[in-house]
Amino acid sequence: MKPTNMPEYNEITSALAHTELKLHASQVHGLISGVLCGDLEANREWEELVMGEKLTDQTRPILQSLYENTKSKLADFLFEFQLLIPDDEDELPLRAEALGVWCQGFLTGLQATGVAVTDREPGELTEAIQDLVEIAKMNYDEVEVNEEDEAAYEELVEYVRVAVIFIYQDLRGESDVHEECSHADHLH
Repeated sequence: MKPTNMPEYNEITSALAHTELKLHASQVHGLISGVLCGDLEANREWEELVMGEKLTDQTRPILQSLYENTKSKLADFLFEFQLLIPDDEDELPLRAEALGVWCQGFLTGLQATGVAVTDREPGELTEAIQDLVEIAKMNYDEVEVNEEDEAAYEELVEYVRVAVIFIYQDLRGESDVHEECSHADHLH
């Protein structure tokens, strides 16, 4: 399937204003990403989580585009996967809040597909999930607009991005990843 263009943050925000639940754009992308990490075949489960029972023709296409793009980036182009958060021009506290709600959405998406977020066996996957839990708890009111907090924010964004890629791969199982690679080698 050809990947669709990733909708812009503001486009998603506008579309969500027409939904029953009126979730945050970053939270929705996190939720979709969590659902896809937990169950790649969860084609419609995310819609009710995002839109409630109010599925409109106005919101469905743009949110479907976000879903398809995210699915494509996670499945085919792992290192092209990016978080849907406000641009760098926005205030740092606003971006920090968006990162926190992105992680909240991601964790909700994992739980919706049956992936435990708490009470897990120790391991790298559990550590990655617990790190996202801590980032989701971040108090963005304490974020100051300075170089140190800006650098810390950028590091957190990259950490979350890489952690999600790791979680996706781990939940798919290394054998699945190796099997996909060996199939790709046979095509050439």
